[in-house]
Amino acid sequence: MSDNAPKAPSRRAVLQAGSLVLLLGTQQIARGATILAVRVWPAPEYSRVTIESDGALVAKQFFVTTPPRLAVDIEGIDLSPELRELVAKVKPDDPNIAGIRVGQNAPGVVRLVVDLKQAAMPQVFTLPPVAAYQHRLVFDLYPAAPVDPLEALIAERLRDAPTASATPGKPGAATTARPAPAAPGLPGVADAVGA
Repeated sequence: MSDNAPKAPSRRAVLQAGSLVLLLGTQQIARGATILAVRVWPAPEYSRVTIESDGALVAKQFFVTTPPRLAVDIEGIDLSPELRELVAKVKPDDPNIAGIRVGQNAPGVVRLVVDLKQAAMPQVFTLPPVAAYQHRLVFDLYPAAPVDPLEALIAERLRDAPTASATPGKPGAATTARPAPAAPGLPGVADAVGA
């Protein structure tokens, strides 16, 4: 064999390189992800909660039936002002979410509890970065009993219907329908039934 042939790396060099890779990887994990944005999207069919971050988030979830709520432990992050914003983003008219609570469950673990107005079928998943969006952790909360579209339409119409006012003569006041007077010379309804 010639002395000019490339030498195989020594075992020590391989171990040092492997240690360096592991060390850098561990630092990146210890740094944790930074929360960029939080969003709540309510809809009659389902409600969506999205947590956007600069790195992938790891989460474990469990559902409690009485009272209905979803608890999600997000690993590798600490409680931040962005996560605290999530509490205020829930609107009173959200058909599925009653409220959201966040807290530091353990070092590096944030617990998010979504209190629900009704039993739900939660779906928790992650989405990779695309276009202007970074890594996203998504909670979709579907009602356990699907919404009946006809019932929802009737409820919407009843909710949006103008309310009747008891004061006659004011604009927008409800009026009571009165029977039209009988035409002259024609028998009235009472005559037709023999009253």
